[in-house]
Amino acid sequence: MSSASSLLLSGGQNLLFRTVPVLPPRVRKSSMAPRAAKDVPSSFRFPPMTKKPRWWWRTLACLPYLMPLHETWMYAETAYNLHPFLEFFEFYTYPFLMAIGSLPSWFLMAYFFVAYLGIVRRKEWPHFFRFHVVMGMLLEIALQVIGTVSRWMPLSLYWGKLGMHFWTAVSFAYLFTVIESIRCAIVGMYADIPFICDAAYIQIPYD
Repeated sequence: MSSASSLLLSGGQNLLFRTVPVLPPRVRKSSMAPRAAKDVPSSFRFPPMTKKPRWWWRTLACLPYLMPLHETWMYAETAYNLHPFLEFFEFYTYPFLMAIGSLPSWFLMAYFFVAYLGIVRRKEWPHFFRFHVVMGMLLEIALQVIGTVSRWMPLSLYWGKLGMHFWTAVSFAYLFTVIESIRCAIVGMYADIPFICDAAYIQIPYD
């Protein structure tokens, strides 16, 4: 009787194991942080430069910096102590400044739309070229914001001694920033400007 009961229990146990479903093993969750979109880079890093870009790409990468260079030069005229420095280069810069100043008022908005949608967001263009295009756009936008905010200040501050020192500092900082960006574009490098290069990199679709 005991042997029969043990046989029955063992058979029932085997039958129980065969009828109870086995749960699949739990899949470990990935430790990667969720991303909002596939084309947004999760971290900032410059692509490896295996070879220097062609000379025409380096030349085209310098063109977007002409707009912030023109804007910087115009705001620098507000600083009276910079007039001797500006007059020294007036013969070379006057034709360029007049050509940019004669463009219609809608040109800047059209330029931003065409450059951003037609170049920056399209992966057919080289990443090096797209980076410098968006860098020039961000420098121009930042200077426009500074100029718009400064016009809200009282005229005694904008045209006074405080405004002269303010625009002297802004003009020198922007002038050296634009020249450094142009230098990096000419030699085929990414311009490593704090904060601005981070903002420029996240605007470019992830390759």
